Amino acid sequence: MRMLFVIGHLGDYHVPRYEALMRLATRRGDEVRLVEVFGRSGFYAFPQTRRASFFAQRHERVTTLEKDVSDAGGRWLSVFSRLTAIVRRVEPDVVVTLGYDTPYSLWLCFVRRFTRPFGLIYMSDSKADDGPRSSVKEWLKRRLVKRFDGALVAGERHRDYAEFLGIPRWRSRVGFDVIDVDQFSHRAAAAHESADEVRRLRGLPRRYVLCVSRFVARKNVNVVIDAFARSCLADHAIELVLIGQGSDEPRLRTLVSELGLDDSVRFLDALPNAEMPAIYSLADFVVLASEFDQWGLCINEAFAASRTAIVTHTCGVASELVANGVNGYIIEPGNADMLASRMRTLALDDMLRERLSARARLAVEQWKPTVFASNLMELADSVLDSDQVVSPAEHE
Repeated sequence: MRMLFVIGHLGDYHVPRYEALMRLATRRGDEVRLVEVFGRSGFYAFPQTRRASFFAQRHERVTTLEKDVSDAGGRWLSVFSRLTAIVRRVEPDVVVTLGYDTPYSLWLCFVRRFTRPFGLIYMSDSKADDGPRSSVKEWLKRRLVKRFDGALVAGERHRDYAEFLGIPRWRSRVGFDVIDVDQFSHRAAAAHESADEVRRLRGLPRRYVLCVSRFVARKNVNVVIDAFARSCLADHAIELVLIGQGSDEPRLRTLVSELGLDDSVRFLDALPNAEMPAIYSLADFVVLASEFDQWGLCINEAFAASRTAIVTHTCGVASELVANGVNGYIIEPGNADMLASRMRTLALDDMLRERLSARARLAVEQWKPTVFASNLMELADSVLDSDQVVSPAEHE
């Protein structure tokens, strides 16, 4: 099989997934080529060390179309021209692309009308409850998704949504949102050997609750701050550490001051992924209180660092990675009282917290890059073996 893997920007999170896919393809005798559309990230401001290491190895069959442009977009005529040339030259059996509505994914739908037929699979972590849905937009999405042959999604709820959009269940697999659990866990464990040094370097308190999130409205970081105030954990010398950046930061800092929490809440800028295992491992637990989240990779990271978590049921990880009362807690979004109660329970019951944390570490074993690779390759095989790759005529 010849597979072409197309992604807007190969960031740190994507590198271990693609590396696992490369290893599996080599064992199988398949050929995988990577096309990175843009060489810069328009989202992550910090250095991406995993990405830098990957490209320093000068892999064969890896191409970046626009090295000096970010994935915020631009130079689309050049992108489309070069992507078309690669498809014609490689003649892939399967093309895997990020999203069903990115410009390059839409272009691939167009290109295969005029080239050798290939299977087309999209990767996504969209689900039905990701905010309000417009019936008109959903109709348009279904028309678009009909042009794809399969979907690699994050979890079962995401699979339900793909089915709603027109991807039969046998043509979808889960495992899109995974992290390098082994490396993350190893670095987290190492942090315990030098815990005092890590705290000194990063300005971390002895005990803290951790929230890693963008500072935007739907992430409900204000609810986390409110719940922390209601929990009175500051009276037990437990602080709240917020890591992220975003337009809501001034408002959040004002809220902290209004609640009299200036000495108990610490803001840290977003850090490179390589530095995050230590931050997670020294926390008591992690909170993700979003109004909705497609998935929530910070919870994968917390679990890999053997830390339990509290999440809202509208986060993709809820009931997929997080099992309520088993390895963490699932709550209603916007309910500061419920969140405060769970925060107190986890912070003040050491045995319970450690028991849930141990189970969390076991649970994340099922969400590794090898799962991403094996499920994607199995899906590609299924699409090709079915003889039901969508033909250009069927798109009319």
